[in-house]
Amino acid sequence: MKRIVIFAPNYLPATRYGGPVRSAHGLARGLVARGCHVDVLTTDVDGPGRLDVPLDKPTKIEGVQVHYCPIAAPRRIYYSPALAQRAAGLLPLSDAVHVNGMFLWPGPYLARAARRLGKPLVISPRGMLMPEMVDGKSRLAKRTWIAVLERANLAAATAIHVTSESEAEGLRTMGLDLAPIAVVGNGVDLPDRLPSATEIAAVWGDVPPGRRVAFLARLDWTKGVDMAIEAVRAHPQAVIKLAGHDQIGLQAELAPRLIRNDGRAAGSFLGPLNGMDKWAFLAGADVLLVPSVRESFGMSVVEALAMGTPVIATEGVGAAMLLRQLDSRLVVPREQGALDFALSALLSEDCRRASIGRAARAMAARELRWTGIARKILQIYGGKV
Repeated sequence: MKRIVIFAPNYLPATRYGGPVRSAHGLARGLVARGCHVDVLTTDVDGPGRLDVPLDKPTKIEGVQVHYCPIAAPRRIYYSPALAQRAAGLLPLSDAVHVNGMFLWPGPYLARAARRLGKPLVISPRGMLMPEMVDGKSRLAKRTWIAVLERANLAAATAIHVTSESEAEGLRTMGLDLAPIAVVGNGVDLPDRLPSATEIAAVWGDVPPGRRVAFLARLDWTKGVDMAIEAVRAHPQAVIKLAGHDQIGLQAELAPRLIRNDGRAAGSFLGPLNGMDKWAFLAGADVLLVPSVRESFGMSVVEALAMGTPVIATEGVGAAMLLRQLDSRLVVPREQGALDFALSALLSEDCRRASIGRAARAMAARELRWTGIARKILQIYGGKV
């Protein structure tokens, strides 16, 4: 049995962190399903607070052994002596070490430890080494961090794992393609059953099919929440429901935009959705809008496709590669007019939506299961890129 140690900065039940948390657990579950023993090293961070989880012993979540470690000052970089102590017992027994994320203390610490022990090391930047991410906020601090703490680990890694070709290109642009690059997208954890009509109706209420537009992400300008709202306002009959954490207090500013000029509501906020509520939300939608500035992948895309729901995404979304296989018109430039036109066209074509939905479900069943993704990742651990 292979023993894999995965570092994920945040983990279940910290669902406020969205796709990275879901993808970390999905991969861990997939590895367990393929016969691996998986230890996840993570923190107890949950926004400004802490998770209510055991800190003195590991917790089993669907076969994955999760070690929650408290952080200490400086909190911003997730410094954790407790995590270092836990790692000292786990890493020598491991067959591979997988580090997720950048610009946090545990990543470089664990990568160096893996190198000293001669363990296969896979680093997944999770989109954080894209040029716009590095050169945006705190550019000098991030470039210094990379030079001092990350560069040597990247160069010594067995592989650098990215979830899309656009993320790989970002690494090359930054000159950080210092080890073999492995492009493996994320999978999707399907529910045990499809949501019922009653569950879908509970989320969508009296909004009739053919008008339902979904947005599933934290409320943030980089996620294009404002563009999604404006695209619906441009379509007189469409209604948008926005699901996601309001981490920066944006809802109050956006709320007036959900009132049309004639006084009718163009949509509403649902807050964060999990479990069957999330699947009912996606299954009941006619289209999901993902107008992000940049996504290394985009978990909501594959989750919607698994429910047979078409997705319109902008070109900076990594999972756009999947949408192009279904219908090239589902991927648009990040321009308001292009998004407006694509939405209006798709809502007016019932047969096209149905055809995309059937193809999307087939794609999800064929290519997006986590056990299949785990098989590819295991090959990367073995140096097969």
